[in-house]
Amino acid sequence: DERAGRVLFTDHTYDNLGIPSNPDNPFFHVSPPYNTVGRDTMDLGLGAFLGDSAEFGKFRVPTLRNIALTAPYGHNGYFKTLEEIVHFYNVRDVEDYPAPEYAATVNREELGNLGLSPEEEAAIVAFMQALTDGYR
Repeated sequence: DERAGRVLFTDHTYDNLGIPSNPDNPFFHVSPPYNTVGRDTMDLGLGAFLGDSAEFGKFRVPTLRNIALTAPYGHNGYFKTLEEIVHFYNVRDVEDYPAPEYAATVNREELGNLGLSPEEEAAIVAFMQALTDGYR
């Protein structure tokens, strides 16, 4: 239902934002047989669940409701603050970020070079913080 999406501030889709691998991921240090490839472990998201390589690297778009309470951000916690992830959405393709965790399905149409000013980024963060109601 479209109305539910407006209340939850999500479109209930899956997307690959091009987020880099998180070097702080504790799973990288888990020994075999649970982690057989060490630092090269990759969560393939929806694609792994469906067994469909066209969906590899895609994760559900989260609700923005109470987003200020849910750090870190990104499917793997790469971004520690809202400011960091909003800046990434804005400049992913024009600043020097590490390679995406799974590059083949990255969304290159809706983010990465938005051309937002620092003031516009700050306004987006302020809006997102205003979506906090104290209930989880």
